[in-house]
Amino acid sequence: MIYRVKQFIWAATAKLTSDDLVFINSYLNDYEKKIFSSLATSTQTHSVKVAREVLEECLNRDLYDMQLIKASLLHDIGQVNSGLNCVTKSIMVIANRLIPQVLRKFNKIGFINAYYKHAEMALDILYMEPEYIKFLIKNHHNYYIQNDEKLKILQTMDSRN
Repeated sequence: MIYRVKQFIWAATAKLTSDDLVFINSYLNDYEKKIFSSLATSTQTHSVKVAREVLEECLNRDLYDMQLIKASLLHDIGQVNSGLNCVTKSIMVIANRLIPQVLRKFNKIGFINAYYKHAEMALDILYMEPEYIKFLIKNHHNYYIQNDEKLKILQTMDSRN
């Protein structure tokens, strides 16, 4: 519970640094940057943290893959214009823990739908991306896939941040 409180404070006070912008600019094209900038600032900073940790892990394992870093930056892009922000996301985390079946019945509400389906929604936005990037984004919450080492790295770093 304390970790969730810390996460909320981090999200509420999130800001991109000039180093973050350089990092983003080195991996995303203009179209991707435009969409990325439409995310809530807390989601942008989360994505940068995830991508930086993915990069570090890949370098440690000699698995560097630019597509994986790009997917790490874009993995939550399905949340664009959904109403998910640090407050609504916090509510969703708690409500999903307590009443997930009830909550899923309200999937017509934008931020609820995005909470559950943002990975699939991202594919409509990122339709021109290479198939492997789409695979990583689509499956970043699918823990049943066990045979893709790079997907596992993305999942691990996403869950840490």
